[in-house]
Amino acid sequence: MNRFFGALAFLSFMVIGQANEQEAWTLQEDECSAEDCGLSLRQLRGEKASEEALIEDELELNLDDEEEEFTTEAANISANGEWTFYAYRSKTDSTYEDTNVNMANLAGVMWYLHNEVVGHCPRKFGITRLLRYKITLHPTAALKQTGKNYAPLCHFDRGACTGPLPVLKDYDKFGFVVGCDKPSFHQASYYKATWYSFPGECPSKPIESKTSSCKQNSPGGLCKPGEPWSKTCTWRKEPAGEITLDDLTHNFNFDKRCKKGFYEYDEKMDRGQGTNFWHGKKDWRVCNRRLGWVKKVWHKKYPSMPSLPDGPECEYGDPKR
Repeated sequence: MNRFFGALAFLSFMVIGQANEQEAWTLQEDECSAEDCGLSLRQLRGEKASEEALIEDELELNLDDEEEEFTTEAANISANGEWTFYAYRSKTDSTYEDTNVNMANLAGVMWYLHNEVVGHCPRKFGITRLLRYKITLHPTAALKQTGKNYAPLCHFDRGACTGPLPVLKDYDKFGFVVGCDKPSFHQASYYKATWYSFPGECPSKPIESKTSSCKQNSPGGLCKPGEPWSKTCTWRKEPAGEITLDDLTHNFNFDKRCKKGFYEYDEKMDRGQGTNFWHGKKDWRVCNRRLGWVKKVWHKKYPSMPSLPDGPECEYGDPKR
């Protein structure tokens, strides 16, 4: 999907820091099993470390803690049918409005990164960070009469819904409602990964072709402040933080190392070189542990923000996903 979202045999991740360029990097040893990937690479290798370093390992790599430590909300649906959840968007360092775009739940954005971004040098599309938004969703009455909370996913590219064509017709029928789909669990084992499409002004045209007339006739579904729910007000968003991919992986200076052949993730080998973060794309246990780590990174950076449940179940996509 073009520029979609943009921008543990794992958590014994490693970062090759100031290694001498002539030193042999024994990357083939930088792997862990599902049983021991809660340990740091330092612990796996039996290396001694200072007390401060061991404390750092414990703080950052203990993935088996119960998630009850996070502040949670009892439910994400209100009495008047509003759903509140986080949506994530992978992005470059550029700043622009995130409307007429695709986003995802946390599992969905990790699916996207794993399949589309981190196997390239440099990272595909120049993705460097994850943005998080607090979404409030209100399906229109016309849509709810069908028994669904979403329309099918609209694939946005440069601000235009590129298909499937029936989605644009759905906007006329149901209003500018949020769409969804679930990518294949068998391609990357992130349970309940879900993608969303958020229609804004003039969703049928790319950014450079959005005329004032088109915006007036097709105002989209993003609500203005204080606007009541309607066919042209179906979702609200609030910025809820951002983290960099380096925050997640600790794979600093990746661009320099990947040019020497040390890729962050190799599809054929199903592992990285110079980092263990992306090992095991089709192992659901490893993917779950990876998601657990990502949640901890978000919580550590934004401890006062609540942990929200995902939005309503997406009705589209293979039911096995």
